[in-house]
Amino acid sequence: MVPSRRGALRALLLILLAAPAAHAADRVESGKWESAITADGALRTTTYCITPEESASLNGDSRTGRDFAEKKMRKAGVPCSFRSYEIKGDTVTYTMLCESRTITDRTVYHGQTSDGIKTISKDGQTHEMFIRSRRIGACSP
Repeated sequence: MVPSRRGALRALLLILLAAPAAHAADRVESGKWESAITADGALRTTTYCITPEESASLNGDSRTGRDFAEKKMRKAGVPCSFRSYEIKGDTVTYTMLCESRTITDRTVYHGQTSDGIKTISKDGQTHEMFIRSRRIGACSP
């Protein structure tokens, strides 16, 4: 094989091998999601869309995720502030204060699924929610 072809073939092979690895690094994909939430013995299901901007923030680093979340809260007028926010591996954890409530969340993302525990504390009482989510398709326009 001619040296220039060998180099081009090697470069193409590296690109093809790297593409699945880059995609696999995504914690969460944008699209329509469904969450099964168990709290106080009751189960409820909800659906929502994760925009490409939201998934990019969760697929980034801790600062990117926190900045996006703070901007979204300000825009919605939510009176909360983060005590901590960390993205490490496939796990996103945060603690925030919302007036007299403290909310702690730990979610592990797997691309098209996630599992999390959200704890809400107020006036000495604590409630836990177990959340199992999955991507179910594209968002409607």
